[in-house]
Amino acid sequence: MMANASKKVLILYATAGSGHKKAAEAIFHKAKCRYQDVHTADVVKYMPFLVRKLYSDGYTFVISHLPWLWAVMYRLSDSPWLSLINVRLRRFMDVAACQSFVRFLLEEDPDIIISTQFLASEIAAYAKIKKGLKASLITVVTDYGVHNFWVNPGTDLYCAAAPSTKDILMKKGISESQIVVTGIPLDEKFLHVDDAAVIRHKLDAKEGVFTVLIATGGIGIGPIADIADRLKNDAQLLVVCGHNKKLYRTLVDMKHPHIKAFGFVDNMQELMRISDIMVTKAGGLSVTEALNMELPMILFCLLPGQETINANMMQALGAGRIVPGLGAIEREVLDFKGNAQKLNAFRANCRALARPRSSADIVNLIH
Repeated sequence: MMANASKKVLILYATAGSGHKKAAEAIFHKAKCRYQDVHTADVVKYMPFLVRKLYSDGYTFVISHLPWLWAVMYRLSDSPWLSLINVRLRRFMDVAACQSFVRFLLEEDPDIIISTQFLASEIAAYAKIKKGLKASLITVVTDYGVHNFWVNPGTDLYCAAAPSTKDILMKKGISESQIVVTGIPLDEKFLHVDDAAVIRHKLDAKEGVFTVLIATGGIGIGPIADIADRLKNDAQLLVVCGHNKKLYRTLVDMKHPHIKAFGFVDNMQELMRISDIMVTKAGGLSVTEALNMELPMILFCLLPGQETINANMMQALGAGRIVPGLGAIEREVLDFKGNAQKLNAFRANCRALARPRSSADIVNLIH
């Protein structure tokens, strides 16, 4: 429990994908119930314009169009053999790009920093070690695996997604006493969801029809239109296109009664509530939300590195299936549809892995 409600709490993230921000917002809303002086900050907004565009838009471009390059970058930057070079070069470049953010941290002078992204953690740790920032630093790892970028001297506490995440942190040299298994932060709205019948009526969705939620994050990448075309006669499809307007228009133009297309949504919990399974990438936040909604996952279009690790864990624990290829996805969906015993077993495994108190447990670490 928190000892001093007057503490100043700063929650950091970075806009590279949507997951880190969503995790920060979940912690923010829970912390605001206990503290008055709580703020969020995006490290990317403090970068020079060209660096900011490269960091945020460059990430989107690479994962969308050059996933092989991402795989190479991930493996090289996480290699223990190149660790010394990687750490020194990365920190030199990151600190140079984030001088404005360092000044911001020193001016704000928070008591507690909670970070949901590795760059934000790195710069906060640098400000502590080199610039005399006094804040305690809690790093929330928002994937089930741990890249070397998450590990920084100056971090007081790590919040791990699962016991296996804690094991990886310990192998990377973090003391067990510095690690708490909290789960990935979950927005409160996933804990208080309307009855499925109410949501179906609200969204004009059919009852008694096997329903598949298809979503690949805010970018809307992958062969989603092709998946929808294959499944449209066998299931009701709720397809989240994110910011992908071309995909949205393609689905609307299909004019099929079983396809309901959405743009960027803020009611994912409702779509999950009325779905039987979810076809998705394996982002840390998406996986966490699905677990808490007891929604089995068919995992595809995996980003090399962290998403592959997330997916492998979900498959090993019986909460999801890694299914490459359009034909295999179609067969897996139909197998779930026709096998109630399998569907219920996967739901039970999701329920067992869920950590609905994750955000509260993280806030309770403040002292």
